[in-house]
Amino acid sequence: MSNAPLRRLQLATAATSLGKWAFLVTLAVYAFRAGGAEAIGLIVLVQAVPATLAAPLLGLAGDHFPRQRVLLATNAIRALLLAAVAVAALEGSPIVVIFLLAALFSVVSTANQPARAALIPVLARSPTEVSSATAVMGSVDTLSFLLGAGLGGVLLAATSVQFVVAMCCLSYCVATVLMLEIPLDARPLRRRHERPRVALATGLRTVLHDHDLRLVVGIVAALSVVDGLTNVLVIVTAIRLLHAGTAGVGYLNIARGGGGLLGGAIALGLLWRSRRAIALALGSLAIGVPLILLGLFPSLALALLAWSALGFGYVLVKASGVTLVQRLAADRVLARVLGLLEMTFVASIGLGAILAPALISLLGLRGALICTGALLPFAALLRWSALRRLELGAPVPQREFDLLRRCPVFAPLPLATAEGLARRAVPVEVPAGATVIEQGQPGARFYLIDDGAVEVRQDGVLRRRQGPGEFFGEIALLRDVARTATVRALAPTRLIALDREPFLIAVTGHSDSHDAAEEVAERYVGDLAAEGAAS
Repeated sequence: MSNAPLRRLQLATAATSLGKWAFLVTLAVYAFRAGGAEAIGLIVLVQAVPATLAAPLLGLAGDHFPRQRVLLATNAIRALLLAAVAVAALEGSPIVVIFLLAALFSVVSTANQPARAALIPVLARSPTEVSSATAVMGSVDTLSFLLGAGLGGVLLAATSVQFVVAMCCLSYCVATVLMLEIPLDARPLRRRHERPRVALATGLRTVLHDHDLRLVVGIVAALSVVDGLTNVLVIVTAIRLLHAGTAGVGYLNIARGGGGLLGGAIALGLLWRSRRAIALALGSLAIGVPLILLGLFPSLALALLAWSALGFGYVLVKASGVTLVQRLAADRVLARVLGLLEMTFVASIGLGAILAPALISLLGLRGALICTGALLPFAALLRWSALRRLELGAPVPQREFDLLRRCPVFAPLPLATAEGLARRAVPVEVPAGATVIEQGQPGARFYLIDDGAVEVRQDGVLRRRQGPGEFFGEIALLRDVARTATVRALAPTRLIALDREPFLIAVTGHSDSHDAAEEVAERYVGDLAAEGAAS
């Protein structure tokens, strides 16, 4: 990828994912040595409950503060926590100390995922870069699971708990250094003064009032329930149905990891072409059909295929879901919506794990596999028309989209809204000396300067000159007044024009975009009034 900041973000993600999976394996082994299988269940509970509760609140950080700074801080804090775990293990501290540090590690991690996913649209230069970067992140996490969990276990067998945790700490230090090289994404200062209760309610209202977001969150919840169910079914299937013992559990998980890598590659191709609904449908079928077949015709070969397809479909569906949220939610609330998505993800996995024993008891193991396999394809089929609608539309003009995203008036808009504006933008070629707008005339368009230069005069007096990336024409549209100045081209100039209706619908429908436009209009009007009073 030619986008250096996105590449650094992916490398930082790879480093933290390697450290995370190696640490989780090491922590499970440590818990088992200290208290048996019950201790493993306890450590999972100790990490999951506070992390689920903290996810929406810590998701606010990515909307209130620069997301690069949030990732930098969470990586550094987790490195310190891992260093503390290594020291505690070395000194033989009580297990409760290790468990407490592990719980804090999980809580801090809940701020990382929403901020990282929300930073991708800021760093990306096009909608396809957003989709492809999200797909790559899914592949990175899958590969890190295979390498981190595998190498962590091998390294642990040859060394010690404290040594492996120290290596995990080092991986987070590397990620922290990489984050320092990513440019800062400034957040409006007024967001820091939002009351947490109001801010949380805003994120929740955004999801509840947007039927497209509700749909995506529902699909991700269904995926997570299936994930929780299969986390239990993998053990019961390997031992009771296939009689493959604990080694069979390992084989199935390896197959899932391999399928996930293939899923990441397919997701990259589909999302690059904006085929999100197709990715969701393909992923749902890949998860469901093999599990149903395994329930009907149990065999080790079919089980390996089923779990490989599970990994393949999981990456496809999750990457598509996150990409859709990135497109549909406005920048102002994106991190907290992603935080709610993360909470839904964690809670639904837990729900699936709780339901699995009851499902097995009610339907039998083979019936549970069939039921689990049918869940996601049924949900996707039920809402297929709505999912298909999310990707309909003409191709997005890259130049117009890039210019709109760099404009402070449109930067806060959801990607989907910016894509729609780019499709409706009209290129206008203006020769040198030509008048673009005339003072006193009605206002019908907003203009962005793509190339060239213009001068702005009021009552014949030169007020300012503007060049590429700057804009004009917003005052007459926002305030429904006549043009306040005359704008002429100083050189052959290429403009991007937006008609009144799409401009007003987009800007007035999103508070941050409207505030940015009003701020510019107030500044220009205030400057003109001050100059008039002085003269």
